[in-house]
Amino acid sequence: MTNTRTQNSIRNIAYGLVNRTVSILFPFIVRTIFIRFLGEEYLGLNSLYSSILQVLNLADLGFASAIVASMYKPIAEDDILKVSALMNLYRKIYKIIGFILLAVGLILTPFIDKLINGNPPEGVNIYVLWLLYLINTVISYLFFAYKVSLINALQRNDITEKIGALCRGLISIFQIIVVVIFKDIYLYVFLTIVNSIIYNLWCSYECDKRFPQYKCRGELDANTKRSIIKNVGALALQKIGNTVSVSLDSIIISAFLGLTTVAIYGNYYYVISAIATFVNLIYSAITASVGNSIATETPEKNYNDLRKFFFLNTWLIGWCCVCFICLFQDFMIIWMGENLLFGVETVLTLILRFYFEQIRKVVLTYKDAAGIWWADKWRPLIGGIVNLTLNIVLVKTIGVAGVMLSTIISYAFVEMPWETHVLFKVYFRHCEKSYYIEMITTTFKMFIAGVVTYNVCILITVGHVASIIIKLVICIILPNIIFMLLNIKNRDYKSGVKFLTGIIRQIACRPDQ
Repeated sequence: MTNTRTQNSIRNIAYGLVNRTVSILFPFIVRTIFIRFLGEEYLGLNSLYSSILQVLNLADLGFASAIVASMYKPIAEDDILKVSALMNLYRKIYKIIGFILLAVGLILTPFIDKLINGNPPEGVNIYVLWLLYLINTVISYLFFAYKVSLINALQRNDITEKIGALCRGLISIFQIIVVVIFKDIYLYVFLTIVNSIIYNLWCSYECDKRFPQYKCRGELDANTKRSIIKNVGALALQKIGNTVSVSLDSIIISAFLGLTTVAIYGNYYYVISAIATFVNLIYSAITASVGNSIATETPEKNYNDLRKFFFLNTWLIGWCCVCFICLFQDFMIIWMGENLLFGVETVLTLILRFYFEQIRKVVLTYKDAAGIWWADKWRPLIGGIVNLTLNIVLVKTIGVAGVMLSTIISYAFVEMPWETHVLFKVYFRHCEKSYYIEMITTTFKMFIAGVVTYNVCILITVGHVASIIIKLVICIILPNIIFMLLNIKNRDYKSGVKFLTGIIRQIACRPDQ
C-alpha cells in the first residue's frame, strides 16, 4: 500500500510539473505581451476581477473539500456505493452553488466601478468584461467539476494535470494571437471561457472511461450527512477567513492605490505565485496519499512522516526565499522595466509573506487529509479579520508593504500557532514544542546560508542578464551546500534524503510511472 501511495504521488507530481510549467510559462508570455500591447491598467483590471471572483467563490463554503475528504476512506475500502452517493450529493450541491454565484455576480455588476480608484482604461466596458469573467467562474460549477474531484481523490491527479497542460497551452497560443493582432480584451477573456468548458468536458469523459464503476446514484446515510454538514460549517468559516487573508489584497490595493499599482503588485505576485504553484503541486499530489495513510496507518507513523516532510518543505521554502532575495529585482527590471518596480522594503515583505504562507503547508495538508476542520473553525475567520483591519490601517501609511505586513502578522501570530496546536492535540495527541524548535533551528540555518549567498551575489555586477545567470548558479549551489553541512547530523535530514533517494530510484527504475 505504501509503495502504491508513493508511486501515485510520484506520477501526480511528474505530470503536475508538466502542467505547472505550461500553466506558468504560457501565461507569463501572455502577461508580458498583454502589458506591452494593452498597458498596465488593463492588467490591473484583470487582477482586480480575478480577486473579486475569488471572494465570490465563498459560495462553495468548503463543500468540495468536505466531500473529497469523505471519499478517502470508502475509496480505500472499495466502497463503490458510498463513493457514488457522495458524487451524487456533490453534483446536486455544485449546481446550486453555480446558480447562486451567477445571481450574486449579476447583483454586484452595477457596483463594479466603486472598486476602481480613478478611471478605467479607455474603450473598455468594465461591466461586459466583468460578466465574461463571471461566466468563466460559474462554468466550473455547472460542468462536471465533481468528476475532477473524484479523479483527484482516487490519487490520479496526473489525468487532470495532463488535460490541464494541453488545454492551457493551446488556449494561450490563441490568446497571444488575439492580443497581438486584434488587441481585443473581450476575445481574450472569451478564450478563457472556452478553455474552462473544454477542460471540464474532457475530464468528465476520462473519468467515465477510466472509472465507470462510479456513478452519481444513491443516498448517504444520516451519520455521513451529519459529518459532512458539520465539516462544511467549519470549512465555511475557514474559507471566509482565507479569502479575506489572500483575495482581498488586490481589491484593497485597487480601492486605495489604483489600477497601475495593482498591475505592479500583480507582476510581483505572479512570479511568487508561479514558484508557489510548483511547491503546492507537491501537496496537491500527496494529499490523497496522506489521507489514505491516515485512514490505514498509526498516528506515530504519520508523525514521523510529517517531520520528514516538514524538514524538506522548510529546506525548499527557505531556498526559494534565498533565490527571491538575490534575483527578484534583476528579473523584474528585465521583464517589466525599471518604471514598474517596487522598493526593496516592499519586496522583502512579499518574500516574508511567501515564507509564512508556504511554511504552513505540511500541517495544513495533514489537517485537511484528516478532515480536522471543526476544532479550529474560528481560526481563519479571526485571522482574516485581523488581516483586513490591519490592511485598511497600514495601506494608508506604508502602501503595498502594509498590505503584505498585515498578512504576515495574521499568519505568524494567529493562524499558524492555532492550526498547529489543533493538529497535534486532536490527531497526534502530544505537544508541538519539538515541532517549533525544529522550525526555528532549520529556518535559522537556512537564514545563515541565505546571508552568505546574498553577500556573494551582491558582488556580481556584470549586467542584468549575465548577473541573473551567474547569481542563479550561485543560488543553486551555495545555499544548499551550506544548509546540508549545517544539518549533516539532523535525523530529519537523514530520513528526508533517504526518502528523496528512494523516489529517484523508483523514477529511474520505472520511468513509466
